[in-house]
Order: sequence, then structure tokens, then C-alpha cells
Amino acid sequence: MSERYFTVPFEMGRVVIHTGEDGRVEAIHFDLENDHREREAVSGPGTRVRSYLEGREVRWDFELNLDGLTAFRRKVYERVARIPYGKTATYGEIAADVGCTGGARAVGQAMACNMFPLVVPCHRVVAGNGKIGGFSSGVPLKRYLLKLEGIDI
Repeated sequence: MSERYFTVPFEMGRVVIHTGEDGRVEAIHFDLENDHREREAVSGPGTRVRSYLEGREVRWDFELNLDGLTAFRRKVYERVARIPYGKTATYGEIAADVGCTGGARAVGQAMACNMFPLVVPCHRVVAGNGKIGGFSSGVPLKRYLLKLEGIDI
């Protein structure tokens, strides 16, 4: 990951936003161990992430670097990005919506590799059995983000 990053602190750690030379967001991840040196973001993506973490709905309008993603992952990410704030969808629903009926596991794998959590809100994708499902940064963080949006699973 590049050294071009900034952080947004929150209750469980920091959100780290990596940017490229061209200004596009290359990755967003959660640093729950505070491994990254704090670099304050005062505008752009940092402002939006801070607003989200304060419990406000945010319009994610910055450019993501999607270079290298497969067509399937692009479709999944585009669909997941349309899940409204405070709502959820199941892995199976996402699979069906992108034309991969029976592909809930494939959607789960795409979510596990999601480089843009919050913008591609994989925390809003839940299991079909009413359970919370997995999350690459841990189920406690997924539960935290869902509660932030008023969802209690």
C-alpha cells in the first residue's frame, strides 16, 4: 500500500484512506490496532468518512481506483454501493441481481476482497438466514457499523 494515506479516528480505531498520485482512492481499510501513524484528513474523503462515523448519511462522491477488478467484482461492488443507508441485502439477493443466481458464496468472496468498505458498504450485506454473516475486519466492527445506521442484528 502506498505511503499516501490519511486517517480518520473513531471509537474502535482508525479508518485509513489510501490515495494514488492521481488523487483517486486506492483503498480504505480499518486499522483497529492503530498501526498507522495518524495523518489528519481535513477535506474530501476524510470529511465524508468523519461525517459517516458521526452517524450521518453520506454521499460518497470521490473517485475510486477500480483498475484490475474483474467484471464480476465491478458488478457486485456497483450493486452493493446502491444498498441504501440503514438497509441491508443478502448475499443471495446481490448474486441474483448481478446475474449469478446461486452465487452467494461468490458474492461473499468479492466482499472479503472489498478494498473500499463504507463506499462499497459490504457491512450491509448479511446472510440469508437472518444472521449477520462475516466481515473481513471482524463481526464486532460490522455490528458497530450497522448499529451506527440504526440496524440491530
